[in-house]
Amino acid sequence: MIDRLRQSVLPLLGLLAVGGLGMTAPLERSLPRGGFSATEAVAARRYSIGSRAAGPGLWFQQPPELLPFTFDGERRTAVLTSVDPWKWRGRVPRRGRLVAGVQIHPDAWQVVRGLRAWVVAAGDGEREVLDVARASAERRPGWLALEADLSRWAGRQVTLEFHASLAGLPPENRHTNLVAWGPVRIAAAPSERERPNVIFILVDTLRFDHLTPYGYRRQTSPNVARLLARQGAVVEEAYAQAPWTLPSVASFMTSRYPGEILGGDPRTYGIPAGVESLPEAFARLGYETGGFFANGVLHTGNGSDRGFRTFFSPPTDPAARGGGAQVDAAELTARVLPWLAAHRDAPFFLYVHYVDPHDPYENPETAGNRSQFEPPYDGSVTGRQVQGIAVGKIALADPERDTAHLAALYDSEIHYVDRFIGRLIDALPPDVLANTLIVLTADHGEELGDHGGWKHGFTLYEEQIHVPLLVRWDGRIAPRSRLAGTVRLLDLAPTLLRAAGGRPPSTWEGVDLLPALTGRAPLPRLAAFAQHLSTGPLRAAAVFGRRKLILFNARTPFLPGDPLQAYLWTRDLARLQRVELYDLARDAGERNNLASGDAAMVARLQPVIHRQLLRQLPGLRVLTSGLPPGSRLRGAIVLDRPPASWSSWFLAEKDRVDLRGRRVSFDLAGETLEKGFLLAGDFAAVESVEAQLDGRPLPASRLLAGRGLPYLGGAVPGSLLTAIDPPAPGAPALRFWLPGARRSSPAAAPDPETERRLRALGYAQ
Repeated sequence: MIDRLRQSVLPLLGLLAVGGLGMTAPLERSLPRGGFSATEAVAARRYSIGSRAAGPGLWFQQPPELLPFTFDGERRTAVLTSVDPWKWRGRVPRRGRLVAGVQIHPDAWQVVRGLRAWVVAAGDGEREVLDVARASAERRPGWLALEADLSRWAGRQVTLEFHASLAGLPPENRHTNLVAWGPVRIAAAPSERERPNVIFILVDTLRFDHLTPYGYRRQTSPNVARLLARQGAVVEEAYAQAPWTLPSVASFMTSRYPGEILGGDPRTYGIPAGVESLPEAFARLGYETGGFFANGVLHTGNGSDRGFRTFFSPPTDPAARGGGAQVDAAELTARVLPWLAAHRDAPFFLYVHYVDPHDPYENPETAGNRSQFEPPYDGSVTGRQVQGIAVGKIALADPERDTAHLAALYDSEIHYVDRFIGRLIDALPPDVLANTLIVLTADHGEELGDHGGWKHGFTLYEEQIHVPLLVRWDGRIAPRSRLAGTVRLLDLAPTLLRAAGGRPPSTWEGVDLLPALTGRAPLPRLAAFAQHLSTGPLRAAAVFGRRKLILFNARTPFLPGDPLQAYLWTRDLARLQRVELYDLARDAGERNNLASGDAAMVARLQPVIHRQLLRQLPGLRVLTSGLPPGSRLRGAIVLDRPPASWSSWFLAEKDRVDLRGRRVSFDLAGETLEKGFLLAGDFAAVESVEAQLDGRPLPASRLLAGRGLPYLGGAVPGSLLTAIDPPAPGAPALRFWLPGARRSSPAAAPDPETERRLRALGYAQ
């Protein structure tokens, strides 16, 4: 049977090693000074074949194989051997450590009853068993870890023997390569390096205003406060570019706005092919890269693994974990710590994506539906019911008490993950920590009834897109410092890469925050942009200088595809306004909409939204600007060919557009907000334009075509094209142009696994 497994499975894995799993980092790397890596030695073919190790180096009894190997959702690049012992002979470096991982192919467990692996050190007549690991067919955990302190062998020639025994293995398969070793590293004492290690910690669904360092009334995050806020910088106004995981992660991993690199279907969301991601950039610099994702919606099928030499995402088996695809902070940290122990002595980039604050709100600290942050609660609502509450299937009997209870359970989730963030950072030896840059942030926040809804993904209020951001780099960033001003998550990738001595790709749109974090320069004055990128019509936001504008394109025709979408759409229509403006310094809860009374601020912020969205969308733009409130602009535009359709660009309820053949008529109310419509179709020229403002013809100098030139009548062919959106004049105007170039990427095909995982998390029915 093992032979059949080998014939059907391992050749496929060999093909995947070439390129099927998105491996972009080179396998051959320079060895750590005074250390040894079996993976790197095999990749460089620095080994010998024979039954006896006659000299220094790596010895196998038969040729090994090197391939990406996945067990229980965690992919490592491993050396595949038979059960025959293999050896390394050499001089042990000062303060040397041995770290190793081992498993067998999952399908082999159909025959094998047990695995035992051990390492023996031999030299100068001495033999010592360094460590032993075991697994059985009944209890076969993930990658087994072997670790040993080699200090007593330092400076001596030693032979390390790596043994594996497979109970139940047929004798004829003894020489079959079934044992996966990865990594196997003899790490030397770290030397002085200019390049820092980088640890990127992301806590899924984490609100900034529920963290201790941001002044929250509850002590939800003492370890984050102790290890990051007191030792580094707290960024006060950091914003995600989307209010849910897939588009937000794709954005900060590629330093691109998500609407430019993603299509309109959430099943296609992920890291697009051809767009360099942050882990790929670190791999290009020669860093060891590890990515550990507790949120199963991020997986190999949507490119989340690209650039990671070691990658973990929860297994796809629907029967696993009750049908979900999440692991808690304890399990994820237990996976990360062995990797960190194996790679902490060479430059590494580690991404750890915790998911605990995501619903359901329950963990070992909330047993019995209790939170340490509230008095005894005797109601019926539990942390497992958040999804049902969010989609209108469960009503709160006592809204005030039930909401407070769910908020307390959510806070307990933060407290739980905080414990393991502390364990992760505390595991770094002082000399490693001194040369490690640590970032902690969130992909988005969570609504706890704040604006009439629950969970995330549909609004752009502070509880969903204002995220925590803390940065520690000892000796570079001042302890207990705070950075005020607007920051975007897409700024993180160029910041981290610059810290490592790399040069960000020209396609990245973020800026380097290090000069501001280290106090060498002021923070760049840039507005943050976000859009929802979920079901339903467009909604987008711009934040700058503690002012926030949110636009909702409610006039877009939308037919909900299922009862869930219908409920959410009805709820959003009732609670969202077309234009919302907030002074966050005075109104952090976004209760007082200032849009009708502060036209100047609306005019100042709206170009941030228009510029970004118009870069993404196809079609002829026909937009008004500068229309006096209370006025009406009526007219028509005739094209050389009939448009296929028209779509609203933030039109008001009483605005009218009528498409008949080649003629598009409009009747628009005057207001501060720029608005209009987009025309889709195969056309290249405008044949005529007419427009009257309150019954008087709009001057030709205010009919602006292409780059903003006055329209003098007649056809306007190629001059409609412009790569840069024309600026809006201060006086009333009608502008129309075609984008000469868009930054959006081609739409990807829907990924069935992404869809399945989105459904498992309650994002779709």
